[in-house]
Amino acid sequence: MSLTNKKSRLLRILDFAGLLLCLAFCILYPGWVKDGYLDTWYLKIAVAIAAYGGFIGNAVWIYQDIKRRGW
Repeated sequence: MSLTNKKSRLLRILDFAGLLLCLAFCILYPGWVKDGYLDTWYLKIAVAIAAYGGFIGNAVWIYQDIKRRGW
């Protein structure tokens, strides 16, 4: 880990803001299904993959980035 390779504070905050946005989508998804906003199976599957996949992918990427660059 090099000190010159660290990410700026603003970019790190934006990383976590994206993670929180994906978490909000994961929390809201069951309500969308229950309320009938997602009426076809295609929509249900696509939104589930986008919400949960985005959260998991973003979390793994942030973990690896912090491990590589540090805070």
